[in-house]
Amino acid sequence: MLFAFFPLVAAMFYGLAFAMAEKALNITNVLTYMVINTGTGLLVLLYLFHVKGEALNFSFAQDKRDIAFMVMAAGAPSLGWLFTLFAVRNTSALYASFAEISYPLFAVLFLFLFFGLRSIDWTILLGGGLIMLGSFIMLYGQAAK
Repeated sequence: MLFAFFPLVAAMFYGLAFAMAEKALNITNVLTYMVINTGTGLLVLLYLFHVKGEALNFSFAQDKRDIAFMVMAAGAPSLGWLFTLFAVRNTSALYASFAEISYPLFAVLFLFLFFGLRSIDWTILLGGGLIMLGSFIMLYGQAAK
């Protein structure tokens, strides 16, 4: 049951990350920020390894397609964060965070196109549509300025 609240905790950290990224990008560039971000991520991984004792598992490396998939799966969040940081730097954390929130619709789309998700009902379509409408309103409002 506790794990059900983890996405909300993650959302709090993401909100904090957006707010702090705007300030951080006023005192350094995107590359430096991402290097520091990667370094702190490594510290978190080392802590996780120490606490859970979970070993690295590269058994997927037997198949070239699995290696390619893992590189793409691990690279997608980094590319997303890179684009987000450039958006924060050139607009604002508030604008970037609200525009970025359209990702659930893209998750549904990619799950449908690439991984066979077929259980899409009206609530998912309506919720995704409202998210996209809100993002469009924000994008349109910013572009009109």
